[in-house]
Amino acid sequence: MREIKQATNGLRLTDWERNIEQDSKDGIYCRVCDSQVNDLLISKEERELLKDNRMEALSFHDVPLKEVISDIKYVSKREGAKIHQYSLPEKSAVFDDLEYPLPTELSVKLKEKGIHRLYSHQAQAINKVRNGENVVITTGTASGKSLVYSMPVLESFIQDDSTTALYLSPLKALTRDQMQSLDMFDQRSSQNDTSFGYKSIHLGSKEIGVGILEGGKADSVKELTYQNARYWLTNVHYLHYILQGAVHFKKNGPAIRKFFKNLKYIVIDELHAYNGVLGSKVAMLIRRIRSLCKALGTSVQFVACSASIGNPKELAEEITGLKGENGFSLIRKDCSPAHQREILLMTPGFLSSQTDNRLRRAPISEAIEVLKYLANKYGKLPKSILFHGNRKSTETASFELNKAIRAIYRDTLKKEELPQEFFSPFHAHINAFKKQDIMNKIKKGELAGIVSTSALEMGIDIGDLDICIMVGYAGSKASFLQQAGRVGRKGPGLVIQIFQEDPLEQYYASNPVEFMERQAEHVSIDVSNPNIVAEHLQYAAHELNGKISAAHRYFKVSAARKSTSFLENMSEVKHGTWQLMNEELIYNPLVTSGRVYTILSQNGHTKDAILEGVDERTVLRDYHYGAVFLYNQKTYRVLRISQKNNEVIVVAFKTDYTTRSQIHDSIHIEKEVERKSINESLECGKGTLEVTRRLWGYKKVPLFGGVTSDLIAENNMYPVKYTTEGLWLQIIDIEKDDSALHVVEHAITSAIPSVVKCSNSDFSLLSSSNMKEFDYTPTIVFYETGGGGAGIIDTISERLHHILNKALSILKTCPCTEGCPNCTHLSHCERSNESLNKLGGIRLLSQVLSGMDIVEVNSNSVNIVEEKTGQL
Repeated sequence: MREIKQATNGLRLTDWERNIEQDSKDGIYCRVCDSQVNDLLISKEERELLKDNRMEALSFHDVPLKEVISDIKYVSKREGAKIHQYSLPEKSAVFDDLEYPLPTELSVKLKEKGIHRLYSHQAQAINKVRNGENVVITTGTASGKSLVYSMPVLESFIQDDSTTALYLSPLKALTRDQMQSLDMFDQRSSQNDTSFGYKSIHLGSKEIGVGILEGGKADSVKELTYQNARYWLTNVHYLHYILQGAVHFKKNGPAIRKFFKNLKYIVIDELHAYNGVLGSKVAMLIRRIRSLCKALGTSVQFVACSASIGNPKELAEEITGLKGENGFSLIRKDCSPAHQREILLMTPGFLSSQTDNRLRRAPISEAIEVLKYLANKYGKLPKSILFHGNRKSTETASFELNKAIRAIYRDTLKKEELPQEFFSPFHAHINAFKKQDIMNKIKKGELAGIVSTSALEMGIDIGDLDICIMVGYAGSKASFLQQAGRVGRKGPGLVIQIFQEDPLEQYYASNPVEFMERQAEHVSIDVSNPNIVAEHLQYAAHELNGKISAAHRYFKVSAARKSTSFLENMSEVKHGTWQLMNEELIYNPLVTSGRVYTILSQNGHTKDAILEGVDERTVLRDYHYGAVFLYNQKTYRVLRISQKNNEVIVVAFKTDYTTRSQIHDSIHIEKEVERKSINESLECGKGTLEVTRRLWGYKKVPLFGGVTSDLIAENNMYPVKYTTEGLWLQIIDIEKDDSALHVVEHAITSAIPSVVKCSNSDFSLLSSSNMKEFDYTPTIVFYETGGGGAGIIDTISERLHHILNKALSILKTCPCTEGCPNCTHLSHCERSNESLNKLGGIRLLSQVLSGMDIVEVNSNSVNIVEEKTGQL
């Protein structure tokens, strides 16, 4: 049962709860007299709103996981797919005690929630935090990491009435989750709705204000938080502007200064999310906090939580600028209990009629076949999450999945009343209201599942799920583990990794043990980028009334000096003390991505925002004039683009196709900063590049299968230009062969994500021996697509030997000689995978590597001996 509250602004429904009166018939009853309400008194709109849309889910408590895996293996055999099974057995908890007990207010509430002892990693971390150490913890999902920072933070509030704490999250949804999780410690029933953004937590005689500070919140919420909250929950983008207000906002400046003057703890959640350009700028932001707090007479302590990355301690110290004695203690041994999880690594079967560009069935087809079979056999679906690569693919996949499942329920199971959708797409551009609605539906059981980008990879609470299907590789081991951690939280869980026709993925498909047991990748940031350091050093001075002393303690001033803007705007008034020459300073967004657009659906005279925060490069690719795209199971067509208002106007457009754009980048060297000879065959250059991205046209892609159209020319879109960091390899004294060079480009593109913590969308490669900019020498250009400063180019430069060796391994692992989608083809190749000489590519890579590492090549495999570490 659930209650219907008829407020003046519309109906409000409470959550479902068990009905004690078992003999009641289904219906709507009056809460006062218990009599059934006449159907005639309920309007059609109200009846639709009151409908019970919950779906009974297939649970591994009812059907053993072993049986479901047997079903999936049957389907895979039928479709010709290969499966490798990897088991993560159930494990028991290991407990430990704190060095001294928690305050009674906290220990009592923990016991009420059934927590009588802490896991060893929790106790160990809390002990270190209490002893004044900075801590970074990297245990698995659902291992209770939030208690590691919640306990010390709440304890400090109880012990000192002036202490404050700051929680930093990369996602808005995580701040709401964090506020909601604090309810377990509240000694009174909280009446405040979490969505409002401010609430009071009662701890004994203390009343602690907790508030969310972020864009989109009402001014009244922010005002309450500034004036009364001791625990601020925010994100790095909003904190960037909060720091400006400490001195320069008259209204809340005193409250902000008071908060930072009493700041004891900074919690950095999902630390691994701060990589690349964002991570580099967050590192500067944290240094600004430290310099401000030092000026106000306090020193802060950090607690960071991260996924399993290769360098969590080093990243935490780079982000905060703390090393050595003031560095971080790493807690990585997970002592929490875990349910059984089975991981199936699936390679799709071969097509009966293969083409030059596709040998195997599409991974989403395999996922659909698995879910169709389960729905047909058991009459219900497991609660599922499917991870897909990008926004367009989540929309398309959910459309195809809903169509297939609806057909099973209607035609085979003969069910008439079917929900509007079984699976809903989820990605960053969906507006906040729709996102919350989707998350609420999956928790309530009104959806069978979600098809998501990595937007739901982090620890946002969407309830307990049974199956996680990854359509394509997530790009890093950390992401794989995060996504896999979505299942098996309250019972056995199943993870299905379906590999795409991509060289790196097919390499892992051929080496499943290496895929599961390889080391996690390193996360890279650049704290020496001259432009980034110079910009934030100016902000730091501005936040200290225009002058910063001992700047070298926080920032690499030597790097900032290389930026012309720094020397134009700041002067060194005495050794180590820098002053702004101009009192006025404009704050740029933390990460600038050019124009940001809102996608508006026009219906008559009204316009509704359906997608938000779309950058101009995405508009050029996906929302150009004439583009047709899927949203919420419907097709829309771009009508016009308003540059003045940063809006894309679209209309519902009933059709049977979507569009796929054709994009091309051209490159100009703006500044060369380094050039060196690596060996007799290879020279390397490094510097700043200007990239111009143009739309050449688009193709129509049928929704229900069929032939993709020819290129439709499109000349109405302005090109997008940006500057970025680049690296170029020039191969000298070798006979020109663009088809071999093209193969090497593809192999390196596939290898980079396995060595550097990044995805294919973070960087681009371009190869040719016909570029005037590079003296018509065979050249491969690497550049960051995010505008530079991500540290990706530096990491590629540092680990170039490893990347080239991995590229050669990818080519040699596949037994074909001509090249195929498993080794030389890329799905996003702008040249449609034409002119690929695999054997020439292998010879070229071998020759380039001959002077770098010892490379042993045979017909079946490649053994690489890395001289420095001796690793095979």
